[in-house]
Amino acid sequence: MTSVKETLNFDDVFVKKLYKGHFQASMTSQIYSEIHELLRSEGIREQMKRVMDSDEIWIKPNLSNARPPETGCITHPMAVKAIIDHLLNLVKGKPIRIVETITFHKGKGMNDILAKLPPKERTAIESKLHSKEPDQDMHDFGFNLLLELGGLKDLVNGYKEYGKDVDVLNLSKQPVMNPADSKKITERVDELLGKERMPKDEIKKKLLDNIPSCLGGKRKIGLISLAVPKTHDDPEAYITATIKNIGLGLFLQYKAFMHKDFAKAMLYNFAIWKVGLEDRIFGIVSGPYGQDREGPIFGRAVDFPYIVAGSDLLRVDAVTAVLMLGKVDLIRQLNAFKLASDTLGILPPVTKLEEILPYSLNYEPYPYKSKE
Repeated sequence: MTSVKETLNFDDVFVKKLYKGHFQASMTSQIYSEIHELLRSEGIREQMKRVMDSDEIWIKPNLSNARPPETGCITHPMAVKAIIDHLLNLVKGKPIRIVETITFHKGKGMNDILAKLPPKERTAIESKLHSKEPDQDMHDFGFNLLLELGGLKDLVNGYKEYGKDVDVLNLSKQPVMNPADSKKITERVDELLGKERMPKDEIKKKLLDNIPSCLGGKRKIGLISLAVPKTHDDPEAYITATIKNIGLGLFLQYKAFMHKDFAKAMLYNFAIWKVGLEDRIFGIVSGPYGQDREGPIFGRAVDFPYIVAGSDLLRVDAVTAVLMLGKVDLIRQLNAFKLASDTLGILPPVTKLEEILPYSLNYEPYPYKSKE
């Protein structure tokens, strides 16, 4: 196995190359080793200290739909395994949870996406649907199917067989915060963001009505956002990375309403988690795959030969965006990035972002239709 030694540092965001050339299945063990090596580095361990000092550690992979990892739609299980093994070496005895929520397309809307899938994927899901028990809840079925197709079911079962406290948590089944505690979170989030960054009132209310009660508990939770680099079908987001993986991905119910004020809604929910966890959050964007064009579900699978990591998730996402698109001016103009800057994180200076350009992959963005 040939190790890719170079680790780059862009404004305290660490970037390591995972492989050279086009990704092949035979490189899977190399992916694991390179991720593991980066996580053991002094800079990463220092930035992850708050997460490691938590009572329980959650990993939020990107599991946007029931598709296999090679589609670039979801986090590769080898990246999840590398992180879990790293945690098990350092935080013995602490629970580790892979956390996810429900969505329409993972449940009752699953039939809506079948026609968009390649025949092999469609046949596999239809076969599972035919074997579904009549009384099984469709959301539970979709959630379990996602874990199975994504390789996480077998991964978790393997840890359990060896007595490790590793499991999956369906956050949508957890109780929500009571109004009094929710109000305390509201006050702190509103103070952090300021009035100009507030989402529409009806959206804000729905977000605040669905804060998981665990954010107000005495047990300290550390959260790792493990994202896949993908272009996005909403111009206010443009890319999907670590902030969206939390801000959209960790809302407990259906997310469609958030698209009515997408950037502000996503950032407000991310702020809820940032405040509720007292900054015990770390961001990772990892290959081997990403998606461009019609992402974040049905885009073109493309190579992403990097792992990007840091404790300031806005900086992580900005570095990732330049690696993906190779357009520094565009990154600094994106609405979500502008709204998050200096409140939820700090954008790297232009000169630092320009240093990333030689490593850019020149992904094709989502083909937005002109409104003219």
